[in-house]
Amino acid sequence: MNKGMSFRTVSAVVLCTASLFFWSCGGGKPVPQALPDEHEARIPQQKDGGKMVFGVATELNNFDPFSSMTADARSIGFNIFDGLVNVAVDGSFTPAIAEEYSVSADSCTWSFVLRKGVKFHNGKLLDKDDVLYSIQKARDGKMTGYGAIQSVSFDDASHKIVIQLSSPDVGFIAYLTTPIVPKDAKDLATHPVGTGPYAFKEYVEQDHITLVRNSSYWGKKAYLDTIVVKFMASQADFVLNFQAGSIDGFSANADTVEQLDRDSINLYPRNSNSVQLLALNNKFGPFADKKVRQALCYLIDAETVIRTVNYGYGIKASNPLIPALSKYYDTDTDFNYVKDVQKARDLIASSSYPDGFSFTITVPSNYNVHVKTAELAVGELAKLGISAQIKQVDWATWLQNVYSNRDFEATVISFDGHFAYPTAFLARYCSDAKNNMINFSNAEFDRLFKRGTLAVREDERIECFKQCQKILSEEAASVFLEDISMLSVYNKHFQGCKSYPLYAIDFSAIYAVE
Repeated sequence: MNKGMSFRTVSAVVLCTASLFFWSCGGGKPVPQALPDEHEARIPQQKDGGKMVFGVATELNNFDPFSSMTADARSIGFNIFDGLVNVAVDGSFTPAIAEEYSVSADSCTWSFVLRKGVKFHNGKLLDKDDVLYSIQKARDGKMTGYGAIQSVSFDDASHKIVIQLSSPDVGFIAYLTTPIVPKDAKDLATHPVGTGPYAFKEYVEQDHITLVRNSSYWGKKAYLDTIVVKFMASQADFVLNFQAGSIDGFSANADTVEQLDRDSINLYPRNSNSVQLLALNNKFGPFADKKVRQALCYLIDAETVIRTVNYGYGIKASNPLIPALSKYYDTDTDFNYVKDVQKARDLIASSSYPDGFSFTITVPSNYNVHVKTAELAVGELAKLGISAQIKQVDWATWLQNVYSNRDFEATVISFDGHFAYPTAFLARYCSDAKNNMINFSNAEFDRLFKRGTLAVREDERIECFKQCQKILSEEAASVFLEDISMLSVYNKHFQGCKSYPLYAIDFSAIYAVE
């Protein structure tokens, strides 16, 4: 327990336990655990040092933690940056750049004692100005939770950063995982500098990035000397390069794993802690009608997607919150949609579009799992006389047109949270949220969300966030499907995996074996 923290506060921020990360899959197939027994048995074979080449499906060209929009960039940044606190595998928050922290009884004053001797990757000693600069960057970028900051001060005598909030926020600690960067950082997008277990070495456009072990890391040092993150266009490219020995591991789709020889690989499944959805633009004609949206929820069910697209590797998610945040996740809702074609047909018949309609599903082509989910949706929609076409676009186009400009009718994507706290997943549905790409608007949701963020009593906070989920489900803001399992495939020369209630790849947990 961190010094100065009350038991009430500690219990409020411990979000889940390690056992929550290995659920039964929605399709009835259990997600294998990360081989703990085998892992322990092979520790004597562990080697220090070495190089791993790991394939990812998205080119990562912006690592600025205050502006990057992609979950994949944050998953790699997890290795480069530290916050005042870091998230642990059980969902709790552990001291990082702050060696201890405390909070006032009213949850308005948060104090962090800075750890001494922490160095950035460029060799510069971290000081209070770097922390103050980073907090201000987060405030200027209007990052979730930082709008409540009234003042930030530093006490030289105690080496303590004191953050005063304008209103209570028990969950504020989750936001302090936001990276601390040097105050004189020039180009974080392509030259990120942090204090994490790996330092950024190079970025080669359309090819790879290289990370090297931080020998001066303040915490437990990484095992491997070098990580090369290789960008590849397709799962087929991954398999070819993996079998040829050009890469040592990659993030695999379930159908790819089904084609591999299990005896020749080390497989580590874990929850992605993001929610896949058929996202509906609520301002597009048919999708402005709640009955139409509800019809799609009854027609396109998670169980079918999990079973047919992901071979059982996934967990049904009835709303935007990840099931791993079990204390806040609402499992008791009248609109936990179960497939019912007749109910969907009746809803369409009584809607503003009784004769059906047509629309386009714009999908990022680099995510095969989203393309296949869109293909399944097209077949299901035909049962209601609804014609849907798939438009595949590259990732940069999707980010610009769909995410930023909201120029789309529907898309299939997964949304993660920047933080292991409900607001990170729910905030995007507030009417005035800049990342509310589906244009959802509901005054009661806005009211309950704000009330939940301000609630000091845990029971009130939980109830508000659950009510927010009920509204999103009842209003059918989109078709919420699943938390897809992340499948990391390594060759037999590598082992090690850690799961967090975040979309993250922890390279520091991977080690080479004989």
